Amino acid sequence: HMNLPAPSNELEAVTACGGKISDPDRYPSAPYRGQRVYFCIRACLRAFEADPDRFMAGEIEHPTDED
Repeated sequence: HMNLPAPSNELEAVTACGGKISDPDRYPSAPYRGQRVYFCIRACLRAFEADPDRFMAGEIEHPTDED
């Protein structure tokens, strides 16, 4: 059986944009290459969905405003 870390209430994740978020369940997310990737705003999620590989490679400019 795999030794998984116990889930903690102080959940922290890093967004695809490199920001730290402390409650990832409240943010949009998507699976990417077997991992869950989080986004600070939905506009970033949409940019990711349009071209995940380029987005993760940092080749797509991240939107900064909600529309």
